[in-house]
Amino acid sequence: MNKDLLIGLLIFCIGLTIKFFPAIDIALLTFFNKFLFNETFYSYFTELGSGWIAVALIFPLMSFISHKSKKMVYVPVQALIISGIYIGILVQLMKEQIFPFTRPAMEAIDGITYLEPIFKYSTFPSGHAATIFGSILIWFKLGASTTENRSNNLLYFLAISVAAFIALSRVIIAAHWFSDILASLGFVLIFRSALTLNFFKNHLLESKTGKFFSYFLIALAWIGIIFFDISEYF
Repeated sequence: MNKDLLIGLLIFCIGLTIKFFPAIDIALLTFFNKFLFNETFYSYFTELGSGWIAVALIFPLMSFISHKSKKMVYVPVQALIISGIYIGILVQLMKEQIFPFTRPAMEAIDGITYLEPIFKYSTFPSGHAATIFGSILIWFKLGASTTENRSNNLLYFLAISVAAFIALSRVIIAAHWFSDILASLGFVLIFRSALTLNFFKNHLLESKTGKFFSYFLIALAWIGIIFFDISEYF
């Protein structure tokens, strides 16, 4: 039992508990939905939590930053992509097989503005939120130096703030409930606790198969962005 596991379980359980008090979720959805000031902006911004966008842009950028930073250990891109794949698969299993909760669009809620397209399938936890939280939290966990200056506090604060905003954008556009975002954060922390296991950490950092498979996925993601409509919103 480590800190990530304990905090993750607590946050996940809070998110799950809110599901049984829908008035709380509705009140939070109504509050955050008021920040939908520009649909064009949010249609692009919320997609920073998309798996394909993360593979094409966010994961390579974060790996590059860790390589150039004097206060971080280099985090190879495959560590972020492989962990992202595992998180995505597990989140999808929870959404489809374990937790039968529905999205806000299935409820008759007055005064809510939904960003098109409107989703009506499974919701708990949020895949976009899990992707962006996972990328940031695992990146810092693997990139933390063993020296006294082992973390760049400003960089950490900015990265977590942006990740939280991207995750909350799922509530702002009424695609998810706030409880879904909490569950995603909790699950990612639970997943991150597995990095204390050396064999799993080494698997992410040193897998040659994972390395070349990650390069393939990056190329595939860029092909999708350039030639195909891989976004749900634009």
